[in-house]
Amino acid sequence: MIGQDQRLPRFFDQCAPGPLLVAHRGHRACFPENTMAAFADSLGRCGMIELDVRLSKDGVAMVCHDHQLVRTTDAVLMAAELGLASLAVVDWRLDQLRRLDTGAWFLRHDPFGTLASGIADRGQVLASLPLRIPTLREVLAWAVVHRMPLNIELKDMEQPLVNERLATTVIREVAAARADALVLLSSFNHPMLRLCRSLAPTIALAVLQEGEHPPDPIDYLRALEACAYHLADTLVDFAILRAMRSAGIHVNVFTVNDPVRQRQLFGAGVTGVFTDFLPDKQTVSPSE
Repeated sequence: MIGQDQRLPRFFDQCAPGPLLVAHRGHRACFPENTMAAFADSLGRCGMIELDVRLSKDGVAMVCHDHQLVRTTDAVLMAAELGLASLAVVDWRLDQLRRLDTGAWFLRHDPFGTLASGIADRGQVLASLPLRIPTLREVLAWAVVHRMPLNIELKDMEQPLVNERLATTVIREVAAARADALVLLSSFNHPMLRLCRSLAPTIALAVLQEGEHPPDPIDYLRALEACAYHLADTLVDFAILRAMRSAGIHVNVFTVNDPVRQRQLFGAGVTGVFTDFLPDKQTVSPSE
């Protein structure tokens, strides 16, 4: 069984036992996503934090979800000042990305309605500003201090050579931070996972999947030497879920904000759920 194979990384041993809540891009319902503020507010509320990584033009691993900088930064305004025509992350250097504000948009758009409802504290968000796009190196250093497990999603950069550089850079940063045991690497680009396994046999891997299951999904994960299957909630099949868990594979479902659905999934045996909304600190598990 994959979960019992001592040759494979045992990342989930670092997580607290029982139903696992994964903070999707940090506590993004209450703070701007993929920022140090969102990660800090996740402490004491979850068992793992999920984040996304892309490369800058000068090869720095940046924590940012979108291909374009439009939605969560002031790049449209700053690009003219910097003389940049492109708004793609990969076309900006680290020093240019560091000039962007990645927090004010949350106050303007209130994407989850949590400011209007009072679930999120506007004053706390204001106090966290200005927020910058963090580097993976910064987040890894923070996670090591707090012993917080991280799910690092490698975004598809849409060019094989750039994808290879991203995987190599992430592996190097994880090794430099001595964070191997705290890191789970995932991607929708499965060849990137295969490269990660060849570069770093001690780092855990998770297969991200939406749309449809791969043929023979258990054998597929075994071939990639992955210990976890991350699938969209719309793809959940309880027969496949039971087979995965029986084979020792951890199954985590994204993105589940409904507590009733969370309890249903935990009752069916999933390891964890990715969620935008986290409970108050030191409250009971959503499965109870």
